[in-house]
This record gives sequence, structure tokens and C-alpha cells, in this order.
Amino acid sequence: CGRTLIGKLPTRNQQGELNYFAPLPGTVKQLMENIQAVMLRVGVPMAVMHNEVAPGQHEMSPIYCQAPFSCDNNVLFMEVATKEAEKLGMAALFHEKPFAGINGSGKHNNWSIGTDTGMNFFYPGKT
Repeated sequence: CGRTLIGKLPTRNQQGELNYFAPLPGTVKQLMENIQAVMLRVGVPMAVMHNEVAPGQHEMSPIYCQAPFSCDNNVLFMEVATKEAEKLGMAALFHEKPFAGINGSGKHNNWSIGTDTGMNFFYPGKT
């Protein structure tokens, strides 16, 4: 019905039809599957493929690996995504917040620092 449980429109009119667990829209799914196929052909498997919080935003990312390879994989992913989107008459945006007032995470990197024995340098220890 487009309403929240308390009967008020959601913030910024973001109803959440495309939440993380909702099925991907058909054209987006086709795009992501095309990207995934190209990335697999060049040896870069993808880890996730789902909707994001804001309308029209979706997430896909290469599987975690060492920093030099991750950097290359991310740049390659952005190039492949741009080209594959154009083939379908779409555009892939990687801006942090492409639209004012609407959630957006854009292109970002998640990383960790540790030793080759698995010690995580970000572990906070006892506080």
C-alpha cells in the first residue's frame, strides 16, 4: 500500500520495494549476470549481487583478495559494468551520493589489515 506500519510515508518517499532481499528487477538482473559472466571469463569471481537501500541502486562486488589484486579487480569491474550497462541502454553510476537527499553508498572499498598468520590489526582488544 506504500505506507509504513504507522501510516506515514517513509522518509524521502523510499518505500523499500527493492530492499536487500527482494528479487532484482529483470533488466538489472540481466545486467548483473552479464557483468558476472565477463568477470568470470577474466578470472574475477563476484561475491554478491543484490539490491541496495535506495531506489535504483544495486550492489555487486568481486571476492576479497590481496590489496594489489583487489584494486585491479575493482577498476576492471567498473569498466566492465559501464560497458555492459551501455549495451542495455543503461548507465552505471559509481558516485558516492548521486542524488541529493536519497541514500547512496556509491563505489566504496571494504578492507582489512593483518598479518599472514591472521592477526587483525583492527581488533580493538579489551577496552
